[in-house]
Amino acid sequence: MNRLFTYNQKFSIRIPILITIIILPIISLLILSSAGNYESYIFGFLLNRVEKQMLWFFLGLNIFIMMQFVRLRILNEKINFLYILLIGLILLPYLNDATKGAQNWFLGFQPSELGKIIIVAAFAKFLSDRKDQINNLVYIFTSLIIILIPVFVFIGQKDIGTALVYCSIICPMLYWTGLKNSILFLLISPIIISYISVTFGVYQLHAKETIIIKTYYFPNLLLFSWLLINFLFILRKLLDKKLFIINKFSIILSIILINISFSLISNNFWNYLAKDRLLEEKSEYAYVTRRIENFIIPSLNPRRGGYQVAQSIVAVGSGGVFGKGLGQASQINMNFLPEADTDFIIASIGETFGFFIIILIIMIYCNLFYWLLIYSENTRNNFLSLLIIGYLSILFFHVFITIGMAVGLAPVTGLPAPFLSYGGTFTLSTYIMLGICNNISNNNI
Repeated sequence: MNRLFTYNQKFSIRIPILITIIILPIISLLILSSAGNYESYIFGFLLNRVEKQMLWFFLGLNIFIMMQFVRLRILNEKINFLYILLIGLILLPYLNDATKGAQNWFLGFQPSELGKIIIVAAFAKFLSDRKDQINNLVYIFTSLIIILIPVFVFIGQKDIGTALVYCSIICPMLYWTGLKNSILFLLISPIIISYISVTFGVYQLHAKETIIIKTYYFPNLLLFSWLLINFLFILRKLLDKKLFIINKFSIILSIILINISFSLISNNFWNYLAKDRLLEEKSEYAYVTRRIENFIIPSLNPRRGGYQVAQSIVAVGSGGVFGKGLGQASQINMNFLPEADTDFIIASIGETFGFFIIILIIMIYCNLFYWLLIYSENTRNNFLSLLIIGYLSILFFHVFITIGMAVGLAPVTGLPAPFLSYGGTFTLSTYIMLGICNNISNNNI
């Protein structure tokens, strides 16, 4: 069967999804009316941002409804073609000039957003077809190639945020497929120890900065916490009577070697990038080092990447519990808050409507994520169950980063908040994701 649509499926909108696609867009339109609501042309018409976002929400809702009649198994059947299409799409921005430092746009849209739909399907197809091999290391590293090919393209386009989003689906989808905790721990270890090692390097480079002096204990706290986690993990494996001695020895040795090797690699990598900074000379890697520094300490470099975070924290703090009111937010009105309608939409909402509405938004997101997890658990088909987990992971990562950015707890990566931030391609992609999840949960296929 090659039909794209089928009309004998159930049609209803799950309450958690309905709440999300109704309440959050209303909040979005209210805040956009005061945050950067300037006019520009779209499809030959001069529209302000509220009008354009209303158009995107309307189109998104129609696409959401259309997705209820899509025969989702076509994603499984045509995945090879779709993956080739994905690679072709994400290469298109190389034909355009860079926008805000990243080369990720082509003719007014972001191909990477549509790619999120495809990359989850491609990874889900590979994992579901070989579920019984999930704990084979060769199989695991082979599966990672599916993700890493587009990730390297995004890194070449200086679109680190999207690269991180694509990587965010790896561990959840592997775990949902049945990956052992010990192997998952080994996969996560290089990331964490590299982060800790580079954190020590950043703190050493900026030892005289005020923020470093105030938080001098942070790298040591990270290292102590990670060593404690490793100790508890190793102790658990030693006490596991089901494991043979050789297996215990292999796991322990692997953990030690991974921690030592990646600590040395990341430390040398950072020293290489920052060598000119250490000599107080102009570095050809200045852009990269600043991005890493702002990733480690978002409030560092207050005149550069850290400026956005500083203004965001001021905006959130000045809003208080109930906010200053629509049109009364000084950080927004005086243009102190950069990207107030996109990356820092949470800070705009915090200053305008206060902490109370922020809590409401978090509750709506958490309710959505909880029910998506339930829908995935109740789905009999492995491929479709993994689709929900993949889209849940992407939405969760966006929410976690955007809320974290607003209060200086996450790096500035240029990621928008689902159903809140201004943006066409991203808005449509989120409606497609939830449309697919709703379709799966309705038909329990």
